[in-house]
Amino acid sequence: MKRQLKKITHLFARRKLKRDLLNRRVPRETVMWSEARRIGVLFCAHTDAELQTAHEFISELKDLDKDVEYLGYIAIKDYRKKHKEIKDPHYIFDRDFDFFHRPKRGLIEKFYKQEFDLLLSLNHTNPFSLNYIASLSRARLRTGRYHPGNVNAYDFMIDDPSGDLIHYIDTMRHYLKELKK
Repeated sequence: MKRQLKKITHLFARRKLKRDLLNRRVPRETVMWSEARRIGVLFCAHTDAELQTAHEFISELKDLDKDVEYLGYIAIKDYRKKHKEIKDPHYIFDRDFDFFHRPKRGLIEKFYKQEFDLLLSLNHTNPFSLNYIASLSRARLRTGRYHPGNVNAYDFMIDDPSGDLIHYIDTMRHYLKELKK
């Protein structure tokens, strides 16, 4: 029953997204890794280890003198109860999305309206809500994990069946460095 309800809500959200994308004209282009200055990182963390890995990657980008903004979807059970002292304004939770899994918080809208050179989605588990955000992004090049349902969300998709976030980041970094205009 729960699975059927989720399918129905995603159906309505996809219809709304499709209408929103018809009116949106954002110029897309190939952006070389070395030329990218403003980078948006969108990630999903199901464990504390994945959260740590995402933050290490963001730190690496900052060390390369990249201007980095990030938005992290925290799917760790009882995260807010365990980490009451951590108030990171870049974290979003299930409550930040409506019944149809569409963003309802201003932080999310602010993120996808920014004009990044690259949007790097570390969304290796494919939550619908993050793909929704990536679809609306104004980034010049949106990169994410390959999935047949993500055609609107990403311009450059990487097929990584491993399911490991570290391996996915390494694969993404490799292919982005090989990308030529």
